[in-house]
Amino acid sequence: MRLLPKRYKSMKEFIKYQSLGNDFIVFDWYKKPAVFMDRLLQANSWSTSVKRLCDRHYGIGADGILILTSNTKSVMPEVFIFNADGSQAQTCLNGLRCMAHHLLMTYNFPNSFAIKMGNREFQCQAGENIVTSLDPVVYEGPVRVMAENISYDGHVVNVGNPHFIVFKPVTIDWLASHGAALESHSQFPQKTNVEFVSQKEIDADGHAQYTMLVYERGCGITLACSSGAAAATGLLYCQGDIIPEQKISLKMPGGTVTTWVDVHGKIFLSARAQPVFKGTVLLDIDI
Repeated sequence: MRLLPKRYKSMKEFIKYQSLGNDFIVFDWYKKPAVFMDRLLQANSWSTSVKRLCDRHYGIGADGILILTSNTKSVMPEVFIFNADGSQAQTCLNGLRCMAHHLLMTYNFPNSFAIKMGNREFQCQAGENIVTSLDPVVYEGPVRVMAENISYDGHVVNVGNPHFIVFKPVTIDWLASHGAALESHSQFPQKTNVEFVSQKEIDADGHAQYTMLVYERGCGITLACSSGAAAATGLLYCQGDIIPEQKISLKMPGGTVTTWVDVHGKIFLSARAQPVFKGTVLLDIDI
C-alpha cells in the first residue's frame, strides 16, 4: 500500500529584506531545532512553495528565499538559499549582506563574524556599510558561445556559483529577450549567471565606475547581483585591469556596490542592506 505524504501547515514569521534592490523572503530559524529544516529540504512540494511565495502577484514577492539556521558543526550561522524558480543556490552575496545586517540587529553579533553559505564561509564586517569578503575567484578562461545565431565572446568565472561575463553594453530590454538563451545554454549544463559589463566613467569618489546588467540563474533579470559583481571584479583583477586595493564601483539598476581586491586576490564588497517589512505566511507543504 502506498503511503500518502504528510501535510504540514503552519503560520511562520518572515522578514522581507533587500540589498541593492535584490529582495528576499527571510525565515529566521537560527534558534530553532534542525529537524524542521531537514524535513523541509526533503519535502516534495518545497520547490513549488518557494515559487508560490516568491510570485509577485500571488505571493509575497521576492527574488529568492533565505533560511537562517545555526550550523552545529562549524558553530556559526548558516544560510540556505532558494531561487525564485524553486532551485537551491550555493552563493548569494546580496543575501549574505542582508543576513549579516539581520544578525547584527537581532542577535547583537560582534562587528566581525563569519556566515556559512553552501560549502563556503564568508567574512562580514559592520560599519557604515556591510563589507563582505570572499576567496579569490576561479577564472576558467575565455569562452565563445553561439546562441540564437549571435556569437558572444565572454569569460567563465566561478565564485561558488558560475558566471558568464561579457564586456559589452546592452539594454535591459535586450537582455530580457536574449538572457535566457545564455543562462540555459548547453555549454553551461548547470546553467549560469550572465553579466554584461561596460566601463562608463569616474564616479564622485574617484573610482572607476562600471555598469553591469545581470540575468541571474534561476531568477531572470534582477536589479543587482553581488556575486556577479565579485566575479566581474575578480576577472578585471585577473586581466590586469585593476591593481590590488584599487576600489571600483559597479552600478546596477538597483544601486552601486564598491569592490576591491587585496594582494592575495581576496575580493571585498561594500554596500547596504535593510529590512522592508515583517509578516506571517502559511507554509503548506508535503513532508
